[in-house]
Amino acid sequence: MLVAAVWLLSAGVIFAQGGVEKSKKVKKDEVPAVVQTSLQNDFDLASADGTWSLRYSELNAGVGKSAILKPVAYTFHQKKDGNKIEIQFSPTGKLEHTKGIERSSDSVGSR
Repeated sequence: MLVAAVWLLSAGVIFAQGGVEKSKKVKKDEVPAVVQTSLQNDFDLASADGTWSLRYSELNAGVGKSAILKPVAYTFHQKKDGNKIEIQFSPTGKLEHTKGIERSSDSVGSR
């Protein structure tokens, strides 16, 4: 019985420290300039032509303390020529994932 209680307690502590990933829409002004520059250089798209979302992790900082929010990825969404486009970047501007679009041919060799 005591072993089960210790196991449950330790599992709760590990879960609380692991954090939770969440997503929210953000304005263009909230997206780092390096990410917007990557979008323009890699895809020849303007940041204002679509919408942005932020995926972030929320870590518990402890009792009585504010949660720590850490950006995980910025995703650009757009409809172009009837196709849904999704482009995901790391917070440092590195391309992580694309859907519905290929990189501009002149930027493929530059990274």
